[in-house]
Amino acid sequence: MLRFALYVSNHGFGHASRISALAEQLISYGVYCHIISEKPAFLYSNLDNLYFTQHFRSVDSGVKHGQNLVVDMQATRNGIISIMGNRNRILAEELEFIRKEEINLIISDAPYIVSIIAQYADIPVFTITNFDWYYIYCDLFKNDAMFKPVLNTIWSMYRNTDRSFRLPFSTKESVSALPNIDDCGLLARSKKSYTNLRKKHGWRADTQILLVMFGGEGGMELDYEALCEAYDGIVISNCEGVNASNHFKVSFSDDYMELIFNADVILCKPGYSTFAEAVQFGKYIIYCPRGAYPEEIALVDGLKGYPNCIELDSLNNDIISWKQILSRVSSRKVIAPKFRNKNTHIAALMLKRYLETKHPHAKLLSIFDLGSNSLNYALFDLKDGKVIHSAHCTTHLGRGFSKNKLSTTNICFAKSAMSPILNIDKSISSEKVLLATGVSRIASNSTKMLTWAKDKYSINAKVISEKEETRYVYHAAKDLAGGEEGTLAIDVGGASTEFVIYGKYGKYNCTSVPVGLLTIHNSQADAWTETKGIWDTYINDLTDVKPTIIIGVGLTFTYLASVLFKTDSNNINEHHGKAIKKATLLKLKTEIMNQEQNQYLPYLLDEGYLPILSLSIAFSISLLDKFAMSEILVCADGISIGYAKWRLTNPSRKLI
Repeated sequence: MLRFALYVSNHGFGHASRISALAEQLISYGVYCHIISEKPAFLYSNLDNLYFTQHFRSVDSGVKHGQNLVVDMQATRNGIISIMGNRNRILAEELEFIRKEEINLIISDAPYIVSIIAQYADIPVFTITNFDWYYIYCDLFKNDAMFKPVLNTIWSMYRNTDRSFRLPFSTKESVSALPNIDDCGLLARSKKSYTNLRKKHGWRADTQILLVMFGGEGGMELDYEALCEAYDGIVISNCEGVNASNHFKVSFSDDYMELIFNADVILCKPGYSTFAEAVQFGKYIIYCPRGAYPEEIALVDGLKGYPNCIELDSLNNDIISWKQILSRVSSRKVIAPKFRNKNTHIAALMLKRYLETKHPHAKLLSIFDLGSNSLNYALFDLKDGKVIHSAHCTTHLGRGFSKNKLSTTNICFAKSAMSPILNIDKSISSEKVLLATGVSRIASNSTKMLTWAKDKYSINAKVISEKEETRYVYHAAKDLAGGEEGTLAIDVGGASTEFVIYGKYGKYNCTSVPVGLLTIHNSQADAWTETKGIWDTYINDLTDVKPTIIIGVGLTFTYLASVLFKTDSNNINEHHGKAIKKATLLKLKTEIMNQEQNQYLPYLLDEGYLPILSLSIAFSISLLDKFAMSEILVCADGISIGYAKWRLTNPSRKLI
């Protein structure tokens, strides 16, 4: 699993909200994100808790504001001097953090000291922003000659950035300190679905909504009563004590994505995230620049070509003036492509640049192991023989399988679950292979998934045979087996189970049986009674086998280990090589049968995983009973890694 550290500027809410949007896309690809930010946790509430940690600290000071968002020059200057004065301490603390968490890449938005941290840690650093602090500070302190050496230091720090990503609402001047720039599209928070606020609050369906928002640095002087009197609809703001019947009070921590989506008009100051989140929906923007703040030049310039906006000289308007302003608001027009959300594209571009920077000579192989219930993904370097990244997701493809057909509902669910990983992998220059197993071998319509993967993502996809699958199981567990003759490797899938017995001189015997966790789950049989004699029924070929080691290969055993050891299921490699003891399995079985499993529920893959977990436990116990063994070693490398390792031993061989 790749691990990225995202450093967020301690300035307003805009940097935090767009980093939240970027992290959401990186997490969808299985990247673990460490977010270094002092901003409120609600700004990151959209992120999967299994894949991110917020660290409440800051490594820059941004710009300090006073009343009406006027820049406080002295406080801003003091903040910069404080960061510079504490540079050695910051470097020491962050280096310890980077090494402890095994960070692969640092992303900055846009603290300048971060590039020095990366330089000492010997890892790449990327910057993503619409402005750098050198640009802002050069303008603010242009008359302060004594501050020039500090500005030069900031400029030189930025020059250590490996790659830069320039967001919209910027100019060439606003990112002048950054090297190796990629222009990228609109980065903004979004949601899969939105609440209808009119319906929720009992407002008429045709009610017009005006949202007032001034970002996270404070408010601006505004006669809210005059605005409410002039507006024929609901005015939403976080301002206290507004004496108007059509004013609706919200808090800073409310879901502003919901508010923006439902609003017809946004009244705001210029700000990246406000503009970006509004234009992606084509919302009408009324904005009032503060003046004397350099970022606003870039922000306003970025609105060129956006038809739905009005610039105001002042917010101090009476009722008549507000009515005249609001009368200019017209119906929305077709929005240009540059104002559309590009979150996935940006995350994919960033990962592509990371691979080019960190692994410039790699021969990349993307492997997708599509089983009956899960997708296991690996990005492998065939040149160095190493896994660069791995991820997994639940597909439910074989749930409720009947009449030899995958249900349309399950196919749609599987495509939706897999798409985030596939969408980003698509941008990576790699050979792409999909291995379909289990239920895909018996489903008459399994080609629907394969054709989709090939046509949309240019992936070579194939339903592999039992013999091919056992070959990849052998290679997956080979290193853990250590050449031990008599090692038994077992891969329990959803619709089949593969057994491999290691012999001498790299030879092995194998067998596959047409039963797995979903086979029993779909039959609605009791997990504890159904599995008692299952091995006597299906594996007569292994009757005389007396294994010296049993290795459990793949997600079934890594998920089981996550529950047994009470760890999150996101990092499947954490338990590689650990032993699952029979005594521990029996204890967990008893607790589940007595409905005492609450302590394990936080570690389940999802809310509906308990029946599958029970089957995994029963399978494992019956397996150990069958071969009179006391433990199973966990092999986190599934057949995706097994296929890659097979390719290392057979460089000229390919799937298709």
